[in-house]
Amino acid sequence: MKKLYPLIALIIVLAIAGIKGFDYYKKQRAEQRAQVSYFLSRCVNQSLLSLYQLQANDWKNNPDFHREEAERLQEKISLLPAQVLDGKPFSEWQAAVEVCDRITENSNRQHRTIFAPVAYLAKTRLWEMERLTDTRTLERRKKAIYRVQVSAQAADSYLKDFQSDVTGLLNNSLLSDETRMAAETEIQQTVFSGYRHGNFSRKEVERYLDRQQYFYQFLVDNSKKFTLRGGSLYFYDKKMHREVDDLNRAILTSEVDFYNQWRQVVMR
Repeated sequence: MKKLYPLIALIIVLAIAGIKGFDYYKKQRAEQRAQVSYFLSRCVNQSLLSLYQLQANDWKNNPDFHREEAERLQEKISLLPAQVLDGKPFSEWQAAVEVCDRITENSNRQHRTIFAPVAYLAKTRLWEMERLTDTRTLERRKKAIYRVQVSAQAADSYLKDFQSDVTGLLNNSLLSDETRMAAETEIQQTVFSGYRHGNFSRKEVERYLDRQQYFYQFLVDNSKKFTLRGGSLYFYDKKMHREVDDLNRAILTSEVDFYNQWRQVVMR
């Protein structure tokens, strides 16, 4: 029996060491999950902050801003891992970095889908008077308007699409189920809960675009019924002149509201 005492003591020591080791491992994993969750929430928030920068832009005076902002976001994200990581990289850290890179890549693509057509609409020369009756220019106008219609669809569902995209990337990542669930909870509570769909009106955008499309199609269809005098349209038929004037006035007065729509895609 006496010979068993040292063995029992050894078993007890090993058991205590195992419990302590297991507790340390659990604590370490919890800290790592928290670090990954915080990192990914910062990553997601950067994309939304980037959208805010794009919303605030004056597209008529700075139509290439979406390219500059995409580079700025990419640069911020490239610095983020070093800013957040505490200690040495661990097994799930690289998986989190890869998720963040994909989120950023997809965000920039989505931002480009929303704002690049608006930028093109603002800077293109397709609307100049000397091109009013050119059928090739009309086709290019139609394509430009169609791209803005797609842009409006993307803007209208941006927040919902972004949330779905983040969830999908997390679900298809190499993160463990526990880490993925912790990260998704953190992102929802600290990021998405602070944002909502803005006052963006797809209906108002499409109304403006419909007026534009009808206006230029009308001019092409009636190209022999008017002339340009001093940079203005002169119709031989007074009724037609009034119709065009009214339509052009409606387009001009709604232009400011059209561009203001892109300032309120998402709100805090």
